[in-house]
Amino acid sequence: MITKKHFRLTNTKFLALLLISQAALAEGVVVHLPGGVPMTLVKVPAGTFSMGSPEGERGNVFDNEIQHQVTLTRDYYLSETEVTMEQWSAVTGSPMPSECDEFPVGRNRPVTCVNWNQVAGPGGFMEKLNEFFEVTEFRLPTESEWERAARAGTTTRFSHGDVLECDDECGCDGNEFGHYLKMWYCGHAPLTCIESDPDDPTQCLRFVPVGAREVGETEPNPYGLYDMHGNVWEWVQDRYGEYSPEDVTDPKGPSEATDRVVRGGDWGSEARLGRSASRIGVDPATSGFSGAVVNQGGSNGFGFRVAISSVEGLGFQINAGLSDAWYNPATNGQGFLITVFPGIQQIFLAWFTYDRERPPQDAQAILGEPGHRWLTAQGPYDGDTAQLTIFVTEGGVFDSVEPEATTDPAGDGFMTLEFADCSEGLISYEIASLGISGNLPIQRIADDNVGLCEQLGSL
Repeated sequence: MITKKHFRLTNTKFLALLLISQAALAEGVVVHLPGGVPMTLVKVPAGTFSMGSPEGERGNVFDNEIQHQVTLTRDYYLSETEVTMEQWSAVTGSPMPSECDEFPVGRNRPVTCVNWNQVAGPGGFMEKLNEFFEVTEFRLPTESEWERAARAGTTTRFSHGDVLECDDECGCDGNEFGHYLKMWYCGHAPLTCIESDPDDPTQCLRFVPVGAREVGETEPNPYGLYDMHGNVWEWVQDRYGEYSPEDVTDPKGPSEATDRVVRGGDWGSEARLGRSASRIGVDPATSGFSGAVVNQGGSNGFGFRVAISSVEGLGFQINAGLSDAWYNPATNGQGFLITVFPGIQQIFLAWFTYDRERPPQDAQAILGEPGHRWLTAQGPYDGDTAQLTIFVTEGGVFDSVEPEATTDPAGDGFMTLEFADCSEGLISYEIASLGISGNLPIQRIADDNVGLCEQLGSL
């Protein structure tokens, strides 16, 4: 259910090099939602930063960003992108929307048109997410956590700079020093015509943005987070209130205000609303703004990100570092070649015998050669467990004198593969056609990949 961020693999040598280099750079994990739908969470470091904007910062039209020093004492994790429609559907069990305020929908587009209560209230997304993982840690980020992540160590108006060379409305699109490829806002989002000239229908009198883009299409900020500026307004945990100029540690916001805070601007917002410090208070039962807040009108929906303070306690997780040669120390000559494919959440296993007693001349037989008894198994994994279908394979039936082959897609048996950690596991199998079943503890033959496994599977 949670693994280190995964990468597509080609061959074994390339796999090892790719995983080692990328894992060293990655500061995050992948949690697997119901149905195996992945969600990447990026680690945001603890630290002290200036929250809000300095006096006179251009774009602070609401005058509600008193700058003050905030210290966050613990690292935390924030979803790499806004929660997508596919992720929302996986957790809530509801079908993906077929329309959302008449804007485009799709599995990789951020879920929008959701209010705070649907996300963080009783029976909402966070409650269901916690129930699935049997924890209580998943939540919305606090307002200070959101701004820490949006700034990503910067002190400028946006994480990509102050961008003072163009206006704070809908300019700068295509300007290499502006917002191009950094944020989706009214100056960059695709437009559609909503009012044509009655005398010349080919001429448009009024355009509006067509809605949120698929997540991750802009460049990430220095922490590796996408779309912190623009694309979708994002709910945070805090109630809305005025800042105090005093230094604070791990602030939670006011306790009695009614409105909740949204951050970051969206596809139809003026650039100023996407600044790192920009904030607006909204009724938690509201799912989107109308034209009063944005430059070009339309309905602009609210989305969100998932936060968690720690991923400890979620258990060991299967990862590509388990790909290796394994054996059963309790029997004579039972070997296993295991390959993990994170990109498709599948495991392939070859189970073979190099038993020196039957027949002794085959002790050095190569996997698949006549006389070398073996079979294969393949299937999905989730968390620390894989459910595999066993296939009798060309080259011999395991534990049978008469080798046969089958192409039955239903398979010839079933296997559960469960890992306790990076070095030990347990295989439980049943092969009805051969009348055999049992449990086999397994261990690695060598420890070369243990370090990689620990790096990928735990924090």
